[in-house]
Amino acid sequence: MINESTRLAKLFCEKKLPVMAFLDSHQPNKPEDPYPPHCIAGTHESNLVSELNWLENETNVTIRRKDCFDGYVGSIEEDGSNVFVDWVKKNRIKTVVVVGVCTDICVLDFVCSTISAKNHGLLKPLENVVVYSHACATFNFPLEIATNIKGSLAHPQEFMHHVGLYMAKERGAKIAKEVLFGAVDKV
Repeated sequence: MINESTRLAKLFCEKKLPVMAFLDSHQPNKPEDPYPPHCIAGTHESNLVSELNWLENETNVTIRRKDCFDGYVGSIEEDGSNVFVDWVKKNRIKTVVVVGVCTDICVLDFVCSTISAKNHGLLKPLENVVVYSHACATFNFPLEIATNIKGSLAHPQEFMHHVGLYMAKERGAKIAKEVLFGAVDKV
């Protein structure tokens, strides 16, 4: 998943296409139930993985730290403006290709909010939301561990990845197993 995300990001950057990267950057005093604390602002978990650190130096890349599951909601500023909406409009984005973790949580929430905003005319000229399945993943939390932790649920990785893809498609996203640029270039 990381290798595929890196490869795709490099292709976008080579073509000088706009890229937006969302990073979980949670405040320690702001819980995100039902999940334990993770990606606390200022820790290594809230940064890009090492394979993608180079994105920070790319002029066509916008990095957005968010303190919630949903990148769309996490892009809302205190004045009510939305960094993601502004990015789509400024760059005249017609198709958004979504990659990342977790397929069934952050990716799905972002896809659902983005499609809803598009359907309500808030994201013109956006036409398509595409989830690239090979560049998405989720976590594994086995039943035998979840059973011993009060309030926990099992989270079988492969199954939940496909649930996330299914739900995204059900909401109107296109699910892709490859990304093509133009008629000739295969990604």
